[in-house]
Amino acid sequence: MARELLKFKKVASTQDILKKMVDNGREIAVSALSQTQGRGRQKRHWFSPPGGLYLSIMIFPEKHINTIPLITAFAVIETLKTLGFDNLAIHWPNDVLLNNRKVCGILCETHKNAVICGIGLNVNIKKMPAKLPNATSLFLETDKYYDLEELLQIVLDKFWKLYDRLQKNEFRQLEVSQYLCGIGEPVEVRLSSKETLKGIIHNIDEDWALLLRTEEGFIRKIFYGDVTRLI
Repeated sequence: MARELLKFKKVASTQDILKKMVDNGREIAVSALSQTQGRGRQKRHWFSPPGGLYLSIMIFPEKHINTIPLITAFAVIETLKTLGFDNLAIHWPNDVLLNNRKVCGILCETHKNAVICGIGLNVNIKKMPAKLPNATSLFLETDKYYDLEELLQIVLDKFWKLYDRLQKNEFRQLEVSQYLCGIGEPVEVRLSSKETLKGIIHNIDEDWALLLRTEEGFIRKIFYGDVTRLI
């Protein structure tokens, strides 16, 4: 069955549009030029003015569900590499960094039997809010404008190829671990249970879990949490 792409000028949230379509059972992508209620993890507001790339993709994976955020972030990395960008990194679990500043956020949500992958990429945004001091855009980094339609097609192409490889057991996290920032560095991780851990990032595993060497010397496998670098 062909994969669909629906494009909108302005929506509340591309994620929410797909949640209403989940019973169709089709792989569908939704993009918008702006969002009024865009959100990130833990329902944080996502700055979504015109000039950004706002995209959600609905899939029905049979395996490797925990690895979906990894391939989504990697699709963005691969897209930016085709444009000539380097100094790219992933801040686990869901931020893509460009020159050590956040240029993209990833939100993967499960809904019924689907996973909905949201991508918010700051492209032609000229000014970021003061409350987002570590955010940037492609324009702010290069003083150049980029074709949003071209970027949309590249991201989708990269994502679908990675997703298909993942479902065929042909994808290995080692392809991505080189982009994980903070390996070997001290961090603090706040878990969803409100527990806070301190330790050294050891690596990520095949399930995109963070492997943290705690202060006691044990390796903790963490699937969900907020990471703050301590250096």
